[in-house]
Amino acid sequence: MGESALIVADLSGGDMKIERGDMGYRSLKVDGRYLYSPYDPFREIERSLEKETLPENPFFVLFGSAEGYVVEFLLSRGYRPQDIWCLEPVPELRREVSPPILEGDLALHLEEALLRGRRPFLFALEGYKRVFFREYEAFCQWYKDVLARAVENIKVTAFFSRLWWINYVRNMGVARQKTLYRLPHTGVLYEDVVVTASGPSLEASREELKAWFVRGGKILACLSSYAFLREAGIKPWGVVVSDAGVANVLHGVGIEKDSVVFASVYANSALVVSLDSPVVLYDYEREGKNPSFVLSHPSVVLDALWIAKRLFGGEVYVVGLDLAYSRQGTHPRANRLQQLARLSSHRLRTVETAALGFFSRPDLEEVKGKEGIWTTRAFDLVKTEVERSFADVKIVRPLLFWNNPSCEYLPLPHVAKKEIVWDPLEGVEDALFRAQEELDKSESPVYLRERMVGDSSERLKKMLTDKYRGLVF
Repeated sequence: MGESALIVADLSGGDMKIERGDMGYRSLKVDGRYLYSPYDPFREIERSLEKETLPENPFFVLFGSAEGYVVEFLLSRGYRPQDIWCLEPVPELRREVSPPILEGDLALHLEEALLRGRRPFLFALEGYKRVFFREYEAFCQWYKDVLARAVENIKVTAFFSRLWWINYVRNMGVARQKTLYRLPHTGVLYEDVVVTASGPSLEASREELKAWFVRGGKILACLSSYAFLREAGIKPWGVVVSDAGVANVLHGVGIEKDSVVFASVYANSALVVSLDSPVVLYDYEREGKNPSFVLSHPSVVLDALWIAKRLFGGEVYVVGLDLAYSRQGTHPRANRLQQLARLSSHRLRTVETAALGFFSRPDLEEVKGKEGIWTTRAFDLVKTEVERSFADVKIVRPLLFWNNPSCEYLPLPHVAKKEIVWDPLEGVEDALFRAQEELDKSESPVYLRERMVGDSSERLKKMLTDKYRGLVF
């Protein structure tokens, strides 16, 4: 499930009653079955928890609160409201408790809890599991996906956070020297757009992409697909780069002046400074005024789709979004990494051997119903996010089973023949000041790796402060 809001019980054809037991407790009966004890719900909750192995410092994820009794019990035992989150399968029965517990985005709350040293713990009374067994099963799967995404985000943040801070400062420094742009506040182009990712299936759409380009259709290319498009004689209207890694400098070789580059404020600064193309910092509106020093999406294709939906009012297609491995390899032949593999190949390590190197991955799983197709947890997280946030985007020649609409070929585009006027970046000095302020925050993601291993952040703070002075002054 992509959204917890979708896990709601349909009781329109059932019988639901609220009763008050002999001891004065409210009780809920659904189709003749009690969700929890009508005599002493607190005792039932206590016994249920005694059967569980609670982790140290738990963060409770509840499926049903028994009309607030589960929350009241946990609060009475000293657990804090910021360590309790609940989904009610019957939202109408939610009862407010004081102090209020957490609401909203579970992924965000899980990340914050994990960073505070809390351990997630899923809990539901047996009555809820029996009566709402389908909803509970869907909730468990959704919870696993959300928890996996939260853990993955923390791992990536711990590894990249200081690099994101450095790139932020450097990119703001670039904006001092030459004009960079931001997305316009209003206005969209009422025409179609195609986003290109860099899966091997991109090859199959080569001629359709050329026809789209010749017709005047706009192509928004993820950076790693740029070399393939240029080799095919296609000049993308825009190129998207979000990653901080040095491989982006290689992928960015040869970007032409009239292609707009959409870069994150955290993108590789060596690439940004080298470009002659107009550079639009697409996340400046959000990250310039209040920087998080964390990428908003785990994959550049998600950023590209967000930009496409933000700027275009027509159909959005995506090509080459395989999110899986096959014997075709991992990228189209013209991809820069594939070109490098061919140059460095020898008789003991051929290009074919390198292309199938993914077989050595320990997290590889064969896709059910798709013989010869393999995926990973990271790919699955990106797929889930596409289905959740961009449900109407059309997947061209899908390699996997999708909830999104799909098509086996890329049609010709509807073209409006208009262009967008970009707004120059403003407030750069304030953005630099906020980056400096971040170094004084002990809970900053910049120091996440140090906090996770129990090291002092003072040495890193001094190093980054010296780097800031060298870059800014």
